[in-house]
This record gives sequence, C-alpha cells and structure tokens, in this order.
Amino acid sequence: MLVERFGRVVAVEPLEGMRVLLESLVAQADVLAGRAELIPLADNSVDTVFSAEGFHWFDGDAALAEIERVLRPHGGLILMWNVPAKPTEPPIAAAAALLEHRGAPERQVNRYDSGEWREPFVGSRFEELHQAQYEHTQTVDREQLLAYFASMSWVAVLPTDERADLLKEVHSLLDADAYTRFWRTDLYWTRLGT
Repeated sequence: MLVERFGRVVAVEPLEGMRVLLESLVAQADVLAGRAELIPLADNSVDTVFSAEGFHWFDGDAALAEIERVLRPHGGLILMWNVPAKPTEPPIAAAAALLEHRGAPERQVNRYDSGEWREPFVGSRFEELHQAQYEHTQTVDREQLLAYFASMSWVAVLPTDERADLLKEVHSLLDADAYTRFWRTDLYWTRLGT
C-alpha cells in the first residue's frame, strides 16, 4: 500500500528470504539488507519510518537512535500492531496450541502488551506518542490461514524441513473451508522534535 502513496519506498529487511519475497511481490520498493539497529541509509534521508509488527523485536534504544538519524527534521514514525480482538471462528485452538507448544519463543506480543517497547521514547527526541485503534474482520481460507502462520517470524526462520513439518501438522488441524479472524489494529505515531 505504501508504494501506491509515496514517490519512493525503501524496505529494510534482515532476512534474505524475506527480501527475495518482497522484491518479487513489490517490485516498486527498493529493498535493502539491514535492520532497525543499523539502517543502510544516509543521515536525514527519509520523511517517515513505518514499522508494522516489528518494533517490539528491536533493541529499542539502538533502533530509535537509528530512526532518529535517518529521519529528516520533524520526520514521522508510525508503529502498528494487529492483535486478536476475539477468537477466530470456527475455533483454531488446536492449531494455536500446537504452535505455542512447538516453540513460539517468549511470546513477543507480550512485550508489546506490556508496553516495554515504549521505554526508549522516554527522554528521546520524539514528541509524545499518539494512539488510535481500529477493529476489523478478515475471512480467509485454510491456505491463507496457514500462510499467516508461516509468516510469523519465529516460524519463518526455522530450518526448511522443520518448518515444513510444523506447517504440515498445523494444516492437518485446520478442517474448515473459511475462517473469520477478528482483529484490532493498534496504531501509534509521533514526529521527531527539534
């Protein structure tokens, strides 16, 4: 969606496989190897930084310092998370339990829920964080739901055979033709102060 609204979009991604996928799906974006703590862009070179589903994974202090470095004066920072608003219908509890049991590392969403990710903003050059919430539903088929699970970062980085076996097992627990997911999008935004 960003490439449709902005003249230039630069995506910074640490994982080679994700970069290859991004390049194939969004050819209009410039895709660079990097990470939030080491952004491969010049000082004062971007108007806005977007992070969806990621800021809680970062070393917050180092990432915020890098974001400050690459933003132009008064540049924007937008952070987003999608969190379940209520259980999926029909239920996917068995698949979720399997994923949880198989090794979802310390649930990173808990770091988001705890608010720990906000700590680096205290005393930073950023203005106060603003927040909005939006609820929405999504209807997906079995394969789309499986693709969602496969896109979860801890699943995506598993060795190929281990990931394939896990997803095959998860697939066996999904027997409905369609699933309705209920989401809440938490949106935060701020600007770089002087």
